Amino acid sequence: MATKHLAVFFDDVAQASALCGFALRYINIFFCPAFVTLPLSPSISGVEVAKIIAVFIIGYVAVFAFTAYMVRGLQLVLGTSKRAMTERAEELGRQDDNIPLTQTRHDSSASEVPTVQSLSTRIAADESSPSPPNGLADIQAPSKAMNPDSVTGTGGPPVASNTAASSRINVPIRHEAAPLTRPQRWAAFISVNFDMLTYGALLLFVGVPIYYGFGYAMPVQLSLNVVLYFAALRLPPRYRTYLHPVLVSSAFTILGIWILALIRQNSLKDGLRAYTTNTKYTQLWDNDQGLQPPGAGDMFGSVLDVSIVALSLPMYRYRNELKARFMTIIVPNVVVSIGSLFAYPIFCYHIGISAPRGLAFASRSLTLALATPATKNLGGDSFTVAPLCIFSGIAGVVVGPLGLDLLRIPKALLLTTDPRAAAFSSLSMGLLGTITVALTSVPPLVSIIRNLVGMA
Repeated sequence: MATKHLAVFFDDVAQASALCGFALRYINIFFCPAFVTLPLSPSISGVEVAKIIAVFIIGYVAVFAFTAYMVRGLQLVLGTSKRAMTERAEELGRQDDNIPLTQTRHDSSASEVPTVQSLSTRIAADESSPSPPNGLADIQAPSKAMNPDSVTGTGGPPVASNTAASSRINVPIRHEAAPLTRPQRWAAFISVNFDMLTYGALLLFVGVPIYYGFGYAMPVQLSLNVVLYFAALRLPPRYRTYLHPVLVSSAFTILGIWILALIRQNSLKDGLRAYTTNTKYTQLWDNDQGLQPPGAGDMFGSVLDVSIVALSLPMYRYRNELKARFMTIIVPNVVVSIGSLFAYPIFCYHIGISAPRGLAFASRSLTLALATPATKNLGGDSFTVAPLCIFSGIAGVVVGPLGLDLLRIPKALLLTTDPRAAAFSSLSMGLLGTITVALTSVPPLVSIIRNLVGMA
């Protein structure tokens, strides 16, 4: 019975992995509502913007250096456990099964070591065979006759220099694939761009008629956002480091919503209010009365909840690694989480940043999927936490390696040498967010933090 339940459990985990993998693959697009609705945020002065930028830079440098030295110190104190040789062998595979393409292949009979019996047989055969007469053994065998047509300078036919050169060069024969037919080219194009074509068709043939015929904006705005996100993914990798697809698609989505609203003689704020009506799927299930139809941002938010749950899957998958390196992973995450919850809001409050925006800084080191509920639990500004999280991630990619060099902390590009490095980074990021969300779910602790910034 226990074996049966265990098999059912692992089967459920395998199915959940496929579903969660889909949610995590497109998790970035679910962050777009936080940026698309930025024009609806309360006005902010230029002085406060400058203070927010200063806190962002100073806090990033301080947390970066503190975390790096803490992890390095824990590794030196606790020691880093080396992987077993068997585990390493399984990852690298057999080392002697490569085909030496650059070596000359010899005949197997020539490389065999002769046995005593074969040597005696060979000696007996040599002794029994008659020896050639004196002087004949020194005569060399004649070489093979040459083709007269290829002989030059000895009476043979003259050959042009380019012909002789071409005859000496062995040109490999290339077998060109047959060109694709027009139906095959169309099939390949549709297969590669299937998602964009699907949502483009929904935009033109479903969203636009519904929006201008009935005034419901969700189909056209959702399709527009998805198409622009897929288009932003087509940017070259060197540009995507700075031009994050979420930022690019959100900016053009705002522009598209504005154009669509102007055609209906509405304002930008009218279009953005239709983008997010704050109608949750749980309210629809409860059959609450007087609700507005959900917008595109509400649809993305509903799927984002699935992605947040999916972030827990790597923790289960790499639970053994988590146990083996428990202190090295847990201690920095707990310290950074508690320090951010208390240090950022207090510092922001004393330099003149509003309390809700200061509370948003407490979640700036989290992934946006977990920073959103943590900020909501604290009562922080949701319009501030989205740019903080996205730009923190961009800063980590751009200045992270340089920062480790300046701190003289050894690093290795483990993403290319150890396939589990990305898993460890995702695990640490998920743990930091989980710890912060758990702490912000404790009402007494939330009350203490809010009282420190003057919010009862």
